[in-house]
Amino acid sequence: MEKILDLKHISIEKQHCFGGAWYYKVMSKPYDFNGIEGVITLPMPLINRFKDNIEPNLPIDFNHKNLDVSSIYMGGHAKYESDVGLALSRANLDGNVTEGSCVYRPFWRYITDGFDDAGTYDLKNNRNYSASILNNKDGIKNVYAHYHPSFSEFYYLPGDKLLMRLTSPKPNYLVLEIKVLEVSKLEYSINFRKKYNLKQPQDFKSPQMSSPGHGVKGIKTYKRVNAIDQVSNEGKEAILTKTVIKDAIWNSCHLLYKEDGKQYKTPFNEDISVQMACPLENAFITTAIDEKTGGQKITISPIRG
Repeated sequence: MEKILDLKHISIEKQHCFGGAWYYKVMSKPYDFNGIEGVITLPMPLINRFKDNIEPNLPIDFNHKNLDVSSIYMGGHAKYESDVGLALSRANLDGNVTEGSCVYRPFWRYITDGFDDAGTYDLKNNRNYSASILNNKDGIKNVYAHYHPSFSEFYYLPGDKLLMRLTSPKPNYLVLEIKVLEVSKLEYSINFRKKYNLKQPQDFKSPQMSSPGHGVKGIKTYKRVNAIDQVSNEGKEAILTKTVIKDAIWNSCHLLYKEDGKQYKTPFNEDISVQMACPLENAFITTAIDEKTGGQKITISPIRG
């Protein structure tokens, strides 16, 4: 059920830009939210930065190691931060894993001082994902996980229209759900799926991830992000690139909350958020956020900066 949540009385300052990526973030004002959902039509990534300065021969040239990565994700912050969504990743095509990235695949990254499910793939026992602890500082663990590349039903391509939802299945946990609303009609994606005999895209649900403070009463913030992440460049100055991520369309985006025991959603619009375009605003071509739906179209083109 939709009901407008009035948070105009709450002010929020923009965060400092974090180095090493080109990203557009819409971050909520703090409130006792319990989730976020958005309908996204995936963009066309035109990757133009590769290892050894190789010039690409294709819009997405997966024969070479790309150094720019298109990612589209949501996140929640209670005690710690979590980022979950899709990243342009390697694929298993014709029995071989590609050198470079070419399909959007689910990932989830969470920070916790509690349970972590770190471990490698175990396909025989239906553990179809790998989770690695990126760092552990005094028991506070930064965990990154992604699904095994063998499952082409979880390969998503430009033009696919998806519902992404991040909610709490139980106290102190989060889960990512992806629902396929419309399979891409773009010629590129139709031909790609046919050429490599990929399965039709299916709905996806991540394992439950530890995220203290979610699923219980308390102040939280949520976000949606469109980014060009840059390999081995986190925290450094973003590298100027000719890569373009063209026409990511948030058809809608809502924040979820409860009132008097009932579940509601409110548009994730400018009244309830702050926007960040990092590190340069004119590297992004965006429409205004729709007041009623929270929708927006975003193109990332750093060379404009």
